[in-house]
Amino acid sequence: MKYAALLLVCLLSACAIGDEEEAAGSDEPEDYVVDPDDGKGDGVAAVFNQNEVVGDDIFLDRGDMSVAEVQTFFERSPYGNRSWLADYSVNGQSAAQALVAVATQQGISPIMLLARMQVETGLVSKAARPTQHRIDRAFGCGCPDGSACNAAYRGFAKQLECGAKILRKWYDASVDGSGDWRRNVARRTLDPRTVTPRNHATASLYAYTPWVLVNRGGNWLVWNVTRKFIRHAEAEGFLPTTI
Repeated sequence: MKYAALLLVCLLSACAIGDEEEAAGSDEPEDYVVDPDDGKGDGVAAVFNQNEVVGDDIFLDRGDMSVAEVQTFFERSPYGNRSWLADYSVNGQSAAQALVAVATQQGISPIMLLARMQVETGLVSKAARPTQHRIDRAFGCGCPDGSACNAAYRGFAKQLECGAKILRKWYDASVDGSGDWRRNVARRTLDPRTVTPRNHATASLYAYTPWVLVNRGGNWLVWNVTRKFIRHAEAEGFLPTTI
């Protein structure tokens, strides 16, 4: 089956990591430390709210981060190191170029894609190149609940494209009312908890990963990592501090 057809299958099914052990995601201890609230207007609440993980304005691409800024984000990462992604290239593009291109194409914020990748596989925080297995499943895309990962989505470029398309698909499905996860509609997660997304971004994130997992992973981890990444980007001058 051609890649485009397989991608359609992925977009029509659950493609994020499904079991609770893998839903815990990142193996970076710092990702589980909550930064104190210093009053900065970073657009993500200082206290986790399962019904509003991130805002729509943070989720969508507004052209706030250029290729050069994402490259600098890798060179001076939120973890105080130079991420291996600063020197990684795929299909003739740097990781920063590939990420911004897909972010622009799908209308998903680069910072959201960076956070999503860190939550799934911890790639951003690694100084040394991780295993190929980890790279090949960067976004946990093509890894439906209860099944092995689909080899058709193996590799950084395919993972990046698939992950961004899925996030966009479920955002739009909340907007038009066709998604299982929608704004202002209560639904049970796999924890299980009852969540009522207050915005389309939160609905998309739960469609991607239907777990809350406070202090352990899931969308709690998405919230915490996204907040860390935004604060770092603001400190570097990549994002306005009023978002």
